Amino acid sequence: MRRAFTLIELLVVLAIIALLIALILPALGSARESARTLKCQAVLREIQTAAHLYANNNRDNLPREGTLGTTKETERRNIPWDIAFRPTFDDRASTSHDIGDQFASAPYYRCPSVRQSDQPIHYISNGFAFLRPTEVDERGSTDPLFRRGPTPLTLVRTPSSTPYMSELADDPNDELLTVWKTLGPSDMALGQCYDIWRPRHITPNSGDYRINPKRHGGKNANTAGSNAAFFDTHIAILKPDTLSNPNTWDDGHYSGR
Repeated sequence: MRRAFTLIELLVVLAIIALLIALILPALGSARESARTLKCQAVLREIQTAAHLYANNNRDNLPREGTLGTTKETERRNIPWDIAFRPTFDDRASTSHDIGDQFASAPYYRCPSVRQSDQPIHYISNGFAFLRPTEVDERGSTDPLFRRGPTPLTLVRTPSSTPYMSELADDPNDELLTVWKTLGPSDMALGQCYDIWRPRHITPNSGDYRINPKRHGGKNANTAGSNAAFFDTHIAILKPDTLSNPNTWDDGHYSGR
């Protein structure tokens, strides 16, 4: 005759199962987050490939800070990266005209870690211009001629330590997207917004905060960070303090006064 479990034995078994679950769940969560981080890096690698194909075909220039010109002649002079690289991903696209969907059909610009966002693009480019080390050139806020615009790779003095792209801020209530769409219905009008070129773009609570320095790694301060693609094409996780520091985005090419 088989002896049944006693109440104490049953409670011990349940306690062991609960302990195993408590040990396994964080590991599973970490594995899922690692997978999302790697998928995001894969997206950035594809964008980096498109970037360097573009540079090879355009005298080594990479788009930096996009600006919608005010005339037909200047409309696409400072072409944003998302417009410039789209023909690599989509046969319908061209740098000379818009598809007209405001990137609604551009899954190649989206991070798999982003949830519940209407933002059609999840990455930003480095459009920072510096007058000299540690001094951002903010004249572009009133005169687009002072913005970085397309930049020859040969002028980037520190390609292995300067991020070219990183990850867009969360926009759960579409506050950024709503403002950006008032600039016009074209792909160019919206596409020009996915870059950073002023300190306020990397300053929390500025009203125009465009980076997410803690996209990956969970809530742990020791592991949190975001993917960044550098000018030399390598990709790495950068810590929040690094991404929020304007000097991180300094490419070593200075305009002076």
